[in-house]
Amino acid sequence: MTTMLQNVVRSGTGRAAAIGLGEAGKTGTTNSGVDLWFIGYVPSRKVVTGVWLGNDNNDPTGNSSAEAAQLWGDYMRQVMR
Repeated sequence: MTTMLQNVVRSGTGRAAAIGLGEAGKTGTTNSGVDLWFIGYVPSRKVVTGVWLGNDNNDPTGNSSAEAAQLWGDYMRQVMR
């Protein structure tokens, strides 16, 4: 399972989450882009973190889950220093 989820980061929809620590994760987008998320983990450090983007009134965000992956990567680069 970890290898499959690492491939999401290496060459799939979660590429923007890459931080070079063997991270793995999954992106997701609900209908019409109302919710965007990325849940990722770094197996060697036993750390799991999720990012959710959305509007409280359920309006579409106008973006893709790649943005959530990017935020996850930016955050985790700081946390994993």
